Amino acid sequence: MLLASCQPDTGCRQETKVTAGVSVEWNKVDTMGVSTRITQWDSVTVQGVGTDSILYSNARSINELRLPLRPDTSLTEYEITWHGLTERLRIYHDNDRRYISMACGCIIFHTLDTVVSDQIFIEKAEIVNAAVENYEQTNIHLTLATISE
Repeated sequence: MLLASCQPDTGCRQETKVTAGVSVEWNKVDTMGVSTRITQWDSVTVQGVGTDSILYSNARSINELRLPLRPDTSLTEYEITWHGLTERLRIYHDNDRRYISMACGCIIFHTLDTVVSDQIFIEKAEIVNAAVENYEQTNIHLTLATISE
């Protein structure tokens, strides 16, 4: 008697990490009064509130922040330090745990509800895509205060 079977594919081929993408925009005014629109962060530090991990430490010339959202609650908070000022960003969201397979386990998708800041240097925080379902999309756009140099 001969039994033949296929080997199951035990490797997970699907990305299970999702993060909220945060883009920025701000104006820099030089000594001549010329304003330039900037769409990247420079010298930014980001730390999760309630954790001791620093996601970005004095990061320079980055176009977008990748912020993981908490799967155990509907509020994720970050402290962002930029130009010597620290501001708290609060992201309210719903969590949707989905089973993928034995090899991959679960993935948690999020739906953004509200984004709030202390408005110290973030003048406006808006949701541009509420569905946080992968690692590559932009979900939140921040308009920062104008900096004069």
